[in-house]
Parts: sequence; structure tokens; C-alpha cells
Amino acid sequence: MHRFHSTPDRCANPVFSLADAEARHASQVLRLEAGDRVEVIDGQGGLIEAEILVSGRRGVEVRALHRQLQARAPGNLVLCQALLKGKALETVLEKSVELGASRVVLLETERCVARVPADEAERKRSSWSQTLIEAAKQSRNAWLPELVGPLPLPRALEGLGPANRTRLLVASLEPGTPPLGAVLRSLPTGLDDDSLAVAIGPEGDFSPAELERFRTAGAHSASLGPLILRAETAAIAALAILADVARGWRSGVRLPATNLGHSHPSSPSPT
Repeated sequence: MHRFHSTPDRCANPVFSLADAEARHASQVLRLEAGDRVEVIDGQGGLIEAEILVSGRRGVEVRALHRQLQARAPGNLVLCQALLKGKALETVLEKSVELGASRVVLLETERCVARVPADEAERKRSSWSQTLIEAAKQSRNAWLPELVGPLPLPRALEGLGPANRTRLLVASLEPGTPPLGAVLRSLPTGLDDDSLAVAIGPEGDFSPAELERFRTAGAHSASLGPLILRAETAAIAALAILADVARGWRSGVRLPATNLGHSHPSSPSPT
């Protein structure tokens, strides 16, 4: 069944119209007709099975047949991602939806190669938002993550850390940094309403001063393994691990305790 996105206000009524871009795709690309069944997600957990009533160049009108509220992925997962170049950031945004992130915070950091000029900010955010929507439709995730930023690191940290009920981890290349799994085992069990966040640096990683700023904000440094990872690989790997741990905590499964003193001889994170 083909899947479309509609904002909650647009699809609240029993009969509603798809937005222009979605309607064009339905009628002119997919050639859907009256009587065809579709699914509509509203980005706030609503998953609607609907029947097309009208399909043509003037728009697509559907009737809701069944509505359900999809359970949100556990853990209130937050990905704090430094800006990346081109397709790399699109990949991270797409996979964040597939892995159930509830929020994506884009960071402007010292070593970011990618920059967003003020006159391009609106266009960029529109493009990033569309990437999230397309990923949600593909993965049948009825929850769109909140997209925040890009923000300078000090401002982004104001909304993270223990004071904001966020358990924050930061990927670090510093020698002696404990592995991510060990850090997660050291955290208090359970999530309740807390958020579990991970910060991933740009191609050149976070600077020493930025890592110190993270620690001052209450973040736990973590290694992502003995190999050098691309930034987008690091983000996907870290978020997948956090998502799995969050599911385990919510179901009462606890990772075995470990000694944080044991770490990889070298502790690379994204480059």
C-alpha cells in the first residue's frame, strides 16, 4: 500500500485532501485512482488507512477508514549531529527516522566543513524536513523527529544534560575513552521520561575544547570502537546501539555491569 504524509491539522477530518506535492505524486506519478487504498502518516503517531475519493490534476481527496496511534519508539532518543557535507547528512537524517530518534539536533562546531549561510537556511531546513518525511513514509514510522538547529554548540548544550533530564553521551577519539557499551552499563537502569542522547562530531571530530564543554555539561565520553569511522557511520552505529539498549531498559532487561576502567587502546569516533 502506498504511503503519504499529511500534517495533523490537514488530516483531522473524516474526509481530507493531500497536500499539493503528495497529491501530484499520487495522481500523476503513481496513477492512483478513486477506490484505491492508501496509508497516511501525520508525523505525530497517527497512522490512517484511507480510500481515495477523487484523484486528478486538481488534487487528491481521501476518506479515512481506520485510524490508529502508533506506539513511539522507547527512550526519547536524541541524535546531536555536527553538520556534514552533502549526502552524508541526508543519510544520517534518513537513518535517524528508521532507528526511531525523537529529536535531531544539528550542531555548528569548530571543525565543521559544511556551513549554512543565513540566506540558505530556510531552503536547507525545508530539504532536511523532506528527507525526514520520505524516510518516515518508507519505514512506516508515524512519528517524525523534531529537527532542531543548526545551533552553535554552547546553545545546543543548554537543552541537554542532567538538568534537562537527558543522559548525554559524546563520541570521542581521546585515548583511554571507555567503549560505548561500558558507558551504557554504568548508567542507572530505566529511562522513565528521560532522553538518551548521543553527540557525533563532524569529519574532523570535536575539538578538545568542545569535548571539555560536553563534559562540563554532564556528558559521558564514549568510544565507538578500534576502527576509524566515517561520521555518518558513527551516527548510525551509535543510534542503533542506543535504540536497542532503550528497548531493553523499557522491557526490564539490564546490561551486565562492567568496569569503566577497561577501554580500547585507542578510541576513535567519527572522522
